[in-house]
Amino acid sequence: MAGAVPVDVSSTAFAYVAEYLAAFGLFSVVVWLPGLVLERLALARVALGGLRRLAQVCLGLGFWIAVLFMLAAAGQLHRASLWAVVGLVVVAAGCVLLRRRTPRDTKAAQPVSRLRRFVILAGPAVLLAPFFLVVLLGFVGWDADVYHLTLPKLYIANHGFRPVAFNVYSNWPLNVELLYALGMLAKDYLLATLVHFGFGVLTLYAIYVGCREFHRPVAGWLAMAFFLCNAVVGWEFTIAYVDLACAFFLLAGLLFMLRAIERDEGRRASLLLAGLCAGLLAGVKFSGIVGAALLAIPYLAWSARHGVRRFWGEFGALGAWFALPALVLWSPWVVKAASYTGNPVYPFLYGWFGGPDWSAALGEQLAAWQRSIGMGRTLRDYLLLPVRVILRGGPGYAHFDGRLNAFWIILVPLAVVFGVRDRFARRCLGVAGLCFLFWSLTSQQMRFLIPVLPLLGIAAATAFVRVTERVSRTSVRRGLWTVVIIGTVLGVGREPSPARDGKTTAPPLPPLVLGHVPRPPVDSVYAFINRELPRAARVLCLNTNRGLFLDRAYVADSFFEASQIADWLKGAETSEEVCRHLAEKRVTHLLVEAHDWGIAYPRGLPELLKDTARVKTLLSDGEFTLLELR
Repeated sequence: MAGAVPVDVSSTAFAYVAEYLAAFGLFSVVVWLPGLVLERLALARVALGGLRRLAQVCLGLGFWIAVLFMLAAAGQLHRASLWAVVGLVVVAAGCVLLRRRTPRDTKAAQPVSRLRRFVILAGPAVLLAPFFLVVLLGFVGWDADVYHLTLPKLYIANHGFRPVAFNVYSNWPLNVELLYALGMLAKDYLLATLVHFGFGVLTLYAIYVGCREFHRPVAGWLAMAFFLCNAVVGWEFTIAYVDLACAFFLLAGLLFMLRAIERDEGRRASLLLAGLCAGLLAGVKFSGIVGAALLAIPYLAWSARHGVRRFWGEFGALGAWFALPALVLWSPWVVKAASYTGNPVYPFLYGWFGGPDWSAALGEQLAAWQRSIGMGRTLRDYLLLPVRVILRGGPGYAHFDGRLNAFWIILVPLAVVFGVRDRFARRCLGVAGLCFLFWSLTSQQMRFLIPVLPLLGIAAATAFVRVTERVSRTSVRRGLWTVVIIGTVLGVGREPSPARDGKTTAPPLPPLVLGHVPRPPVDSVYAFINRELPRAARVLCLNTNRGLFLDRAYVADSFFEASQIADWLKGAETSEEVCRHLAEKRVTHLLVEAHDWGIAYPRGLPELLKDTARVKTLLSDGEFTLLELR
């Protein structure tokens, strides 16, 4: 394989893991430090209770996302700029720490034995270690290969944002992808993947902190287990998607909102932090704006109970301290999409705003595909949906393309029956229920339910602890705990791989080259393209849209179910007409994957692929065919 360096697995495995562990640790500190600075400068005298460190994390993430966006917009997304920012952050952190300004609500810490501290840290570390190691194997999920990791790679090469032909995702909110760019600039795509792993860790932390602050620490441990023991969650820990980030920002935003409800002191700061999380959530994906809006409902419900005058007063405070910051953080992505496409929510609302590389027909095809995911949209299907999504999940869109823990069939009723009696659990259930309702009306992909699981886990754990506390006999309590733990473990099951999961792999132990982005692909055709094709080559990809390991300019579909390429070539009935279209996009080569996605290409395209007078075969390995236009 071109570009690969032989690796002695036996002698480098430990060093390889240690290197990435150190890189991940340093990356985490760099992301957290600006949050510490901002919290000490602006919120040190504000009462935040047990949510102070969570506030530091969210402020740090918000800082870096804002900085990365500004650098990308200004064309300065490169290592020199980032090192300058890191240097300023370290200096600022040093100055703040030297001042030793004690937060207002800091209490003397209770002494913790070394054994207990070891158990608290070692337990989660042991459980998460397998996921960390799987990341280092180099697996790349399909969507990460299409845009989660590929767009950051393209932006790094361009030192900032750039139009990406036919790539719808490039005009969507990309907060997490900016953090992936930071990971790639610091090291490579594996460190970027570990960023998503880190969001999973932060979600577990937020679950525990929320239960400790609003209920019992023991409920936090149980809720963490309920969240982690889902096959779809475990899978997402190992790939560079964004659903764990959505889960973290939704839960963190809700915790700050509940803090604002529970405490008069520091209410504005809590609302502001909730707005920060809402804005960051909305900037992860377009659907995130719905989750951001749902965060306001518990506050509105609480204020409505205190009379009309109080309601309108709190409504104004909510708008000023929650909604406005959220909109400020979300709006740059809307402005960017409008400037690149003329459509602030591209490709949606095409009839109103229009946009390039799209059409009304494609919008209908995309909507029909999204509605086809799941198990139907009739009234009966909706009534059966809560049971089906728990018991019938599996590979393929007909089974939600993912699997939950089967034990939810008991935990959800437990949470509903007993959790509603607890204020914290009831509010978590309310937001979770509304999120589930929105999910049921849109694309019913299992991974889009991940943000709901921490809220359901908290409600179920809180309800279970509430029930067991009423049991006087120790043996019965222990028996109930045993049943729940065993049921949770046995309910995990195995997540079977889909018939075609679209994973691309890098070598199991790639060369340890600092800053090498990306590492060489296994696919021989990609290595051939990167080695043999001229730098000015432009490849049209047919039946494939993976681009992370492709180092030449290319054009590809965003969705096979709504093929932009087929729509673009529509009406080209001869190979000559197709060639004219390709010349407009400066296409020099065609990469054709053998898999048939059922795309209705015009008649002229298959004619061109067989026209030896117009195309020359450079490589054919049974899976891919690479053609050169004569």
